[in-house]
Amino acid sequence: MTDFEGAMKKVADVLHAAARKSGEILENTKITYNISTEREKISKLQNKIGEKFYKIYKDGGSVPESIVEDMEAIAAIEENIRALEKTIADTKPFKYCSDCGAKLDLSDVYCAKCGAKQHNVETPQSDDCCCGDDEQDDESCCGDDDCDDKECEDKDCEDKGGDE
Repeated sequence: MTDFEGAMKKVADVLHAAARKSGEILENTKITYNISTEREKISKLQNKIGEKFYKIYKDGGSVPESIVEDMEAIAAIEENIRALEKTIADTKPFKYCSDCGAKLDLSDVYCAKCGAKQHNVETPQSDDCCCGDDEQDDESCCGDDDCDDKECEDKDCEDKGGDE
């Protein structure tokens, strides 16, 4: 065997070893992925069990005493989420229905309260008044049925022509 043939055999051996090692790595990666998938299935089932227990708890049913504290924590978190969602909803720009005056999202084409088609007339929310209506009248702070005059007084809306 010549030096060239010996070198070629060593290169071939290295290539075969690398291919075998790559195959092993690929196989281990597939197995690891399958393990991860199975663990995810367990986690989903555990969440499902927890959701069932939480529904029982919310409906006033009996749940194991060892998880009541966790159920109460979930209820408190849900309340926080509702408060945060309300904060977002309260700060979103809005308009009023051209027919009934209901508060609408700027993107609403029809009023959810009366069904009237909106004509792209937007009344942006004002920081000066709790109702977002810049046109004040003498009967109430904003002229909005949902407006509480005291709330407007707290925001100094009476300076804009409302009740004092």
